[in-house]
Amino acid sequence: MTNEPAEGMKFCIVIVPSGDGERLLNRMSEQGFPATRIGSTGGFLKRGSATVFSALAAERVPELVALLHQEFPEVTERMPVASLPFMDDMETPSSAMIDVRVGGAVLFVLPLDRMERV
Repeated sequence: MTNEPAEGMKFCIVIVPSGDGERLLNRMSEQGFPATRIGSTGGFLKRGSATVFSALAAERVPELVALLHQEFPEVTERMPVASLPFMDDMETPSSAMIDVRVGGAVLFVLPLDRMERV
């Protein structure tokens, strides 16, 4: 067991659509970012997600942000209003469509006080 000092380290949590999880891991690996992936579900459309954890030096966070902006742009998708989870109880025409922003990535950056490899 090793206890590594975590001064200047950040714990990054990246959430992308599940279909992009493997690509995210590959791109992070190519850039030298350590990464661990877990499956997750939730969010606005209740679609599957890939959640990736990475502990890295604070000065590398801007590199990760740039990678996410480059590789995972947000796009607009037309969807039937009736398919949205919050529309269950509302009366809307079944043919009504709405533009919804999907894709992209969500990044949380947290301070890291301690890291141990067991």
